[in-house]
Amino acid sequence: MPLSSVILDARSAGAKLPRNLIAFEKAAKRWQGSYELLLVDDTGDRRLPALAQRYRAVLLSCGSTPLGGRLNAAVSASRGELLLFPGLGDRRAVNWLSHRLVEVEPSGQWDAAVLPVRRHGWLRRWWLLQRPSPLDTFWVVRAWFERIGGFDPQLGSDALPDLLERLRACQARVSIETA
Repeated sequence: MPLSSVILDARSAGAKLPRNLIAFEKAAKRWQGSYELLLVDDTGDRRLPALAQRYRAVLLSCGSTPLGGRLNAAVSASRGELLLFPGLGDRRAVNWLSHRLVEVEPSGQWDAAVLPVRRHGWLRRWWLLQRPSPLDTFWVVRAWFERIGGFDPQLGSDALPDLLERLRACQARVSIETA
């Protein structure tokens, strides 16, 4: 399995950051490959260095920029062939990550994938036609990320959905997953 770069944003995660790090640690125990965990921060919270050290995350401080700019900075500092942006709102993602990423190869059948947050009722199928949520879990092959120029650095919460739309527009193979 190739090196995966897992990128979390401290501002977006907010108070859920410790829980997200615990959940990711559980998922990563089943991975056979290697990964690096990057935590991008523009908050200046004094508790983050200790938290990052506890979970063996690289803490990247950046200025007060929108989410797209912060995530671009983290990707620039990363080395992985796969870029993973764990969602912040769905516990199913832990189980999905721990099983699905074991079998991932960057030259496989997809260029990007999304695990959407659970939506109820008949709207679930209709969701495929809608913009994804920033709470969804995204991952993309680095080559495609670089090919389309990364995130729009001016975008906030729309940075991840915008990236996915541009990947689709460039004919990248995007998988919508279920857990």
